[in-house]
Amino acid sequence: MLNRFQSFVEENAPEIIAGKTLLAMSGGADSVAMGHLFYQSGYRFEIAHVNYGLRGEESQGDEEFVRSLSAEWNVPLHVARPDTIMEAQLFGESVQMAARRLRYSFFKQLMNAELTTVCTAHQRTDNLEHLFIYLLRNSPAAWQGIPLRRDYIFRPMLFADAAEIRQWLAAQGLEWREDSSNQKTDYLRNKVRHRILPLIRDTFPEAESEFAELSKSLSALRHKELDQNHQWLQQFPVVGDGRMLNTHDMPAVMKYLKSMGMHPVELQKLKVAATGSRFYFHGWMAEVRNAGIWVGKPALQSIEETHIPDPIELPVCVQAGKFLLSLHILRPEEITFTAENTWFFDLDSLTFPLTMRSRIKGERMQPFGMQGSKKISDLLVDAHIAVSEKDAYPVFADAGGILGVPDIRRSAMAPVQENTHKILCVKWEISDNHAES
Repeated sequence: MLNRFQSFVEENAPEIIAGKTLLAMSGGADSVAMGHLFYQSGYRFEIAHVNYGLRGEESQGDEEFVRSLSAEWNVPLHVARPDTIMEAQLFGESVQMAARRLRYSFFKQLMNAELTTVCTAHQRTDNLEHLFIYLLRNSPAAWQGIPLRRDYIFRPMLFADAAEIRQWLAAQGLEWREDSSNQKTDYLRNKVRHRILPLIRDTFPEAESEFAELSKSLSALRHKELDQNHQWLQQFPVVGDGRMLNTHDMPAVMKYLKSMGMHPVELQKLKVAATGSRFYFHGWMAEVRNAGIWVGKPALQSIEETHIPDPIELPVCVQAGKFLLSLHILRPEEITFTAENTWFFDLDSLTFPLTMRSRIKGERMQPFGMQGSKKISDLLVDAHIAVSEKDAYPVFADAGGILGVPDIRRSAMAPVQENTHKILCVKWEISDNHAES
């Protein structure tokens, strides 16, 4: 196991050998094996653990177990304890989706000049589960499996399956934690794990390894196709966050959209669709316009109006359109005016409630540093925001007027003064609703 692991890392992520890595550890068998393999290999690493608090004492036991491993290995440990249920309710998503978002957000926060790679412990059995989960979702991503690498994420355990990982741990006399929720069949993943995979293994014992090779080959072909598509796409003009495809060669456009995952039935509808029609497919959007077909990543259009009635509600995080905004109170000595994607307001000059909402046609604000007012719609035009994305930009206001539009402009209202005692800090980031498993 150790030799196979080291060979796998050397072949696929050699920077780990000389660098330093952040290991995502739950305390389960897969992540514990990953930690022991890193330690036995002499690789430098730190540990990140998320205690979701969903299983009471069992969750606390997982954290204590991971703490004991970090002490045994003498490596730094980073622990997050989010209120997962509150986060799920706040963003209107499942607990699983909230946990995934919180997990990857935490990992990203820990990255720095030294920690540039995060390793998760997905293995070959997870890969086979991925196949059936995405087949049941009618997704073309099924056959590609879990990617070995994506951005800063690397999965060094994809060389082994769940059974052999546990056999290796037992042979080494090493302990791990079992998550009792994995035995339930409330989630699709567990239904696949406990009902479908046993039937597959009975008929085809080598299913994990065979599918691993198949998905690796298909993923390579897919990346080659995507590279070719990217080169083909460069001939079309950039419009906002997408490209405007010329419809003079409609067969080529249809071939491209099909390769990106658009269903054949939808392709036929697109051919005769009226201007303004939109088609969504696997994280993409195609919009029929007068100039052609715009293709790109769709903005998060839904802005549910949110009110913060009183400063006592702060700090708070709010999802508004494509943005995740965090609001909290600071003292003047705590602020850094060079902070990116951040506004500062004199808290005492604001009139609650604060509101995040959709823009209203014709409304105006006075941009900070400018004389007179300007329409919000004109500010979006000045910022070259595509028509298809404008509705994803929320208006942030108090009872007295508009305070700003994230990523566009803040207003002149409630500036920080020399006599300011309390400051409202508003920070935003663009949401990532396509986080990995």
